[in-house]
Amino acid sequence: MKNIIPKLSSNLSKMWLRIINHENCLFPEIKEQLGTLSTKEEKLIKILDFAQIEKHVTIVTITNTPKDREEIARAFIAKSVYNIQTTRDLIHRLHRDRILRVLCGWRYKIDIPSESKFSRVFEQLSDMKIAEKTHQKFIEEYLSDTIFMYNASDATKIPLREKPVKVEKKEKAKNKVGRPKKGEKREAIKPKILEFQKDMKTTNDMLSLVSTSCGVGIKQNSKGNREVWIGGKLHISVVDGDIPVVAFYSGANVHDSSVALPLINETSKRVMYLHDLLDAGYDSDIIAEYSEELNHKPIIDINPKNSKVLKEKIALAKEEKEKFEYLNLTQASDKHHYKQRSMVERVNKYLKDDFGCDKIYYQGANKVACVLAFGILSICIHQSLKLIT
Repeated sequence: MKNIIPKLSSNLSKMWLRIINHENCLFPEIKEQLGTLSTKEEKLIKILDFAQIEKHVTIVTITNTPKDREEIARAFIAKSVYNIQTTRDLIHRLHRDRILRVLCGWRYKIDIPSESKFSRVFEQLSDMKIAEKTHQKFIEEYLSDTIFMYNASDATKIPLREKPVKVEKKEKAKNKVGRPKKGEKREAIKPKILEFQKDMKTTNDMLSLVSTSCGVGIKQNSKGNREVWIGGKLHISVVDGDIPVVAFYSGANVHDSSVALPLINETSKRVMYLHDLLDAGYDSDIIAEYSEELNHKPIIDINPKNSKVLKEKIALAKEEKEKFEYLNLTQASDKHHYKQRSMVERVNKYLKDDFGCDKIYYQGANKVACVLAFGILSICIHQSLKLIT
């Protein structure tokens, strides 16, 4: 028992010591050189220091890093933190803002690369998945030994300025109603993606069945209205403290449940947690059983699926809830746990409203996923620091 408590808190204490070092040593030194810092600039310094994205930019250690690669990678983190929508606006801000320019690594305006070079380097960063690797490394270094209570998963729409890929629909053979005739052969029902994924062991194998091409998405919002958009989806797993642990990008026409098993599998590898919180779109026996196999308790909202029995069950639960609230009595513990699922909705809000992913002008799955990954990385570090402080 003597060794357990220090081991569980070792990574968080390391993060706390680093924050104290920022306040006592780093910020006073920077203020002497650059003047007073705004809250946004202090936030950027902390995120850049914890991310250490420079370590992932170059794979080959024998040769020097290509010019401006590390600085541009830091600039794209600043783009997310400052909620800048386009690369052109980022370059204009770097020319005007001396402190931001120095924090990214350029001393003079003349040192800032052209917009075309920013685009070329960003394409290389997206192919190398630099932001995803940095995010994974941060979680491994600071959060891997922390036990969390909840893991909430959901998908959010990502509208794009891109033409959707046309999917050729195969005409199904029309079968007569009733039993087949003697000797008549009918096509077997094709198994769903979940049925293939449940027998796979690695996350990459599961994601190989998920399309990342631009598509047309249709979703029912919280008010019951149908939303249609062209682009993709971002599937996120969030733990206590609004910390995004895993994020996968897919086409808009991919169902939310198709990425549930990869999310649960990858999140279980990165952190320890107890409950899986999922909405009605993930209501499947395969998902619930997979969560239980990994020693988690799945709490999934009921999807009526045009079943009268399930609809009656939902109506009865709603009636019980109203009675319990009227009598001021406590409800079942699962209902209290499920309310914590709102943290994934908050992360979706942070991503679009505060971290530069409201409008994405890039085209191609890799580039779009990279923009979102920079936003997820910044949110992860910022929320982790808030959890400590």
